[in-house]
Amino acid sequence: MQHCKGIKNISEVSKYASDSSVLLKTFENIIGQFRLTYVNELLNKAKVKGIQGDKIFKTLFVFCFLGIKNVNQLMLSGYSKELNHGKDVFYDYLKNEWVDWSKILTLFIKQFIKIVDKKGDSTDIKSPKCLILDDTLIEKSGKTIEQIGKVFDHCTHKYILGIKALVCGYWDGKSLMPLAFSLHNEPGKSKNRGMKTKELSNQFSKDREKDSPGKTRFEQISIDKITMAIQMIKNAVKSGVQPMYVLADSWFMCEDFISSIQKIKTKYTKTIHVIGLMKTNRNITISGIKRMANLIPQHHKKDITNCKTYKCQYISSIVEYKGIKARAFWIKFKGQENWKMLVCTDLNLNFVTAMEYYQIRWGIEVFFKECKQNLGLNNCQSTDFDAHVAWITLTFISYTMLALRKRFDDYETLGEVFRDFKNELLEMTLIDKLWTIIHEVFIEILSDLGLDLDVFVKQLIDNQDTLNKLTLLNLNFLMCPNRKIA
Repeated sequence: MQHCKGIKNISEVSKYASDSSVLLKTFENIIGQFRLTYVNELLNKAKVKGIQGDKIFKTLFVFCFLGIKNVNQLMLSGYSKELNHGKDVFYDYLKNEWVDWSKILTLFIKQFIKIVDKKGDSTDIKSPKCLILDDTLIEKSGKTIEQIGKVFDHCTHKYILGIKALVCGYWDGKSLMPLAFSLHNEPGKSKNRGMKTKELSNQFSKDREKDSPGKTRFEQISIDKITMAIQMIKNAVKSGVQPMYVLADSWFMCEDFISSIQKIKTKYTKTIHVIGLMKTNRNITISGIKRMANLIPQHHKKDITNCKTYKCQYISSIVEYKGIKARAFWIKFKGQENWKMLVCTDLNLNFVTAMEYYQIRWGIEVFFKECKQNLGLNNCQSTDFDAHVAWITLTFISYTMLALRKRFDDYETLGEVFRDFKNELLEMTLIDKLWTIIHEVFIEILSDLGLDLDVFVKQLIDNQDTLNKLTLLNLNFLMCPNRKIA
């Protein structure tokens, strides 16, 4: 595969998010391809002071790319001269509970898929269509924000003021699209979200009308993330998405989640399979014997296989977990003491393929980083919960627009004549780039140190400078035509 010089940066949208001239072309060329009739109807349900909702939306969509972090900065900038209204119009619109942001996001994603299909942009057949579930911390600074509280950050192992966003992303083989999200706080043992009584009493609150989209969104805070994740997947399939796999980390891999996904039927496949790491403190049945999962390696030493591709040891076996039949892989990387368990309900997958499919999940970590670093996902500091829902939706739509622009700029520049050779000649996809770097750095260099692979991936994605340096060090190795990348 020919390696583009762009491999030194795994970012999918950064160069577009920082160039205002590219932004304007993106807005004219990309959003012009979308049929916005129904979207505008939804937007205009919240007309503010005589200003059409779709016009407010377009302004909000554009200014976040111009180095303007919030509405106040917009009004202080030179761009405010082109507006015929004040900042209250933007604030009122963001806080309006009647704008159905969930449906608007879904409509944009469905049109993204249609545009890709219309352009005949075939995806990498080796990469299956997947739904990916994960949550991310949206850090805040204001304690008066509605429903804000302390949430646990698994990266820093500290409690941080903010809220968690649960996101369901769709991977079509090249691009990851945010299909849906919900916001959740953590009540804690004392049910006070880690806040003092006075801080809770000072938080903003408002009454929402029963039938409003804002009321529905607000009620999702108290719904557990497993239930919301299952509902998101059902809604995705109902909207026309046809995934082969659902990818999730160990937090989601439980009986309710797996069994609920297996009951969902799609148009082209009988069953949606689940792939994810599972905690080894679960009881499973293997070869008719019920055992704790973490005891399997010591009882099945004769079944341990060495994998040269990933420089690890693994055990593969069909197991049963609370009535669910699955293939489990116990994995121990070189230098590590503990075994991890990767579970897949597709019984036909071998170890290498299961690992390749699971690593697709890391694309959502890149998505979170892009939205925070380049698109200002954390920037909204309104006290109103509805404003945060609106802001996150705008960020996700912005990412979708730029990802579409990026996709056709980079992957179609060689023209139709090279269509038959696209797998060999086109720039590597985001996941290809990321996995190539991880494979060479972790497997060849760092596995002996006993580092956790998932933790290493998250830290690598979050630190672009380190990633660039590591990639440059390995550039000659990656460019070697005789070197086969697993």
